[in-house]
Amino acid sequence: MAKDREKAFVLWFDELRRADVALVGGKSSSLGELTSQTDVPVPYGFATTAEGYRHFMHETGMDVKIPELLKGLTDVEDAVQLRDVTAKIRKAICDAEMPADLAADIRKSYEELGKKVGEANPFVAVRSSATAEDLPDASFAGQQDTYLNVQGADMVIQKVKECYASTFTDRATYYRTKQGFDHLSVALSAAIQMMVFSKAAGVMFTVDLVTGDDSTITIEGAWGLGEYVVQGTVTPDNFKVRKDDLTILSKMINTKPIELVRKPGGDCEEKLVPPELQKQQVITDEQVKELATYAKAIEKHYGCYMDMEWGVDERTNKVWLLQARPETVWSKKNKEKKEAAAEKAAVTTDRNVVVKGLPASPGSAAGKAHVILDPSKIAEFKDGEILVTTMTAPDWVPAMKKAKAIVTDAGGMTCHASIVSRELGIPCIVGTKSRSVEATTTIQDGAEITVDATNGIVYEGIVADIVKPEAAEAPAGQAATTVVAAEAAPITGTKIYMNLGNPDLAEKYGKLPCDGIGLMREEFIWTTFIHEHPLYLIETGRADHVV
Repeated sequence: MAKDREKAFVLWFDELRRADVALVGGKSSSLGELTSQTDVPVPYGFATTAEGYRHFMHETGMDVKIPELLKGLTDVEDAVQLRDVTAKIRKAICDAEMPADLAADIRKSYEELGKKVGEANPFVAVRSSATAEDLPDASFAGQQDTYLNVQGADMVIQKVKECYASTFTDRATYYRTKQGFDHLSVALSAAIQMMVFSKAAGVMFTVDLVTGDDSTITIEGAWGLGEYVVQGTVTPDNFKVRKDDLTILSKMINTKPIELVRKPGGDCEEKLVPPELQKQQVITDEQVKELATYAKAIEKHYGCYMDMEWGVDERTNKVWLLQARPETVWSKKNKEKKEAAAEKAAVTTDRNVVVKGLPASPGSAAGKAHVILDPSKIAEFKDGEILVTTMTAPDWVPAMKKAKAIVTDAGGMTCHASIVSRELGIPCIVGTKSRSVEATTTIQDGAEITVDATNGIVYEGIVADIVKPEAAEAPAGQAATTVVAAEAAPITGTKIYMNLGNPDLAEKYGKLPCDGIGLMREEFIWTTFIHEHPLYLIETGRADHVV
């Protein structure tokens, strides 16, 4: 290409490839790959580069000021100190004036973007994209900021600065310190992408997240912007599509009472969905098949299972792909085992169904139900009980970690309850309200129940042919669970590390043929073994107790 890509402050999506992570980071390079190398419809845009970020740091003096401010961070374990220092750094970056040449390039590109798409002063999304491969987005989701429904060159320039500032969030700074990375070696790209005025949006996967079945495509969607699908704020519609011939195998149309929508002048807000639309299918069957066609094309291009985001524009009814990233590859053996287990679980018919929902995390368990509606009651939850609630949030994790199974009224396959349950290996059923009736009103507090999370069904009592007979005979008040033995793994040329969510399982999983622990959920260690707030331990002079 004619321009010197290594020194450019701005690069257009069709100038980028997925190999350009060092230039523009993971998100921007992925958007470039989709734009330049596939026929999938992606909202057009451009990305500021790592060179632009470094130019900003040098011209504003931030490359000198930030190290000075970091001298005040003498103890990264001191949460108050860490918060104060990083807040000062972020404020300094946001207060600094954007260098004139970089600002001019962003302004010119924004105006040119408007001309290219035929919209004067267009609304855009400004997305952060870390350029250091040592800081993959997957490890620190949400640590770099995204701004939706931004309009005007001045506001875009300001949001780019705010993206730069998000390089110095508490957790990202903590991570770099602990790993020994130079804070200024990391650079940040900002992707400026045409805003899709989503009347419906959601996520899509080319592999079944529960069973590992790669013959189907899963599509989830709700009204408005897609954030409420990911957060589990609403229970989305769910579609299963067969890859071979794009046959829609199943549809689950749920009640979607609220939506996150763009405000005409910028920013976003929550609104009630009109009653006549709450139970209506968010996209047509033709759009379901269209999305599945794009999913197949993206999977073929990348050569691996994919996790994608999509939106349908209210102005044109056009379907857009907003993002694509690789999804974890499921082994064929594990898929076959889970399918066989699902078939076996469906043999007996003498079962009294209480509620049905989405099978978010496979497995089965039986025990006492504990219905919790108010987060203030979380402390009452006991080990071995089955958590029944409306929907979980991060502050529910201590109770979730104790649970033998989880059942929620709301949520989809990518909500908080689903993701954490899969990580912890806990059987979980979500979205019962959409399938039958609310679990929290149907399941009695203290009742003995059996959760078949492979098929998304809750039964009365302890069903012996779902949980193993020896497990079903567990003493009253204790949950019965199934145990799956691990197979021997082949010797690999690379080291294999395990991500461990539950410290109680360290001894059990320590027998697996791996080379160590790659990631440990620290908050679970605190809630399992320490039981005291870190600031309280520091105030009482017992910081060494944690070490």
